Amino acid sequence: MQSKTELKLRKIKRVSTILRWFCKVLMVLVVAGFVLSAGTLLANRGGSVGYFDVGVQVSALRESQRMMVLALSAATSAVWLTCIFQLHQLFGNYSAGDVFTRESVGRLRLIGAACVLWGVAKLLWEGVARAYSAAPHGSMQVTAETIPIGIMVLIVAWFMDMAVELREENELTV
Repeated sequence: MQSKTELKLRKIKRVSTILRWFCKVLMVLVVAGFVLSAGTLLANRGGSVGYFDVGVQVSALRESQRMMVLALSAATSAVWLTCIFQLHQLFGNYSAGDVFTRESVGRLRLIGAACVLWGVAKLLWEGVARAYSAAPHGSMQVTAETIPIGIMVLIVAWFMDMAVELREENELTV
């Protein structure tokens, strides 16, 4: 009969494997979204491009503005891919049974940093949409909730790092 700890570890491994597949699907969707945005911006046949529920009408943009929006789209997609990829790798560690390791702590730090950058990208999209809008004087809702979330993830990573250090010290104690 298996111990409770072994059963919990098996459950962690199973759920982590499922979440890794979910991350793979999300990465494909992010790349597909960027490819569609880039195609819309480069073709310049109308439509809109946007992230975070903030859209920019392509037909109203000059070429330099389209290239700026394309660069921001690429940066935003890169931040999302980084965050999702690091989650994918973290779940890979968990599915291998490596939960409290230095590598997992490093992955959490990268996820936290990506969340902070995600919030910055959201602020930039709000600014670009306002700057390139035909009616920029309307009300603007600025939210960057992922910045404090990212900071909290960084703090959790710091706690985990201390826990890993304590575990390593305990393993050396005979």
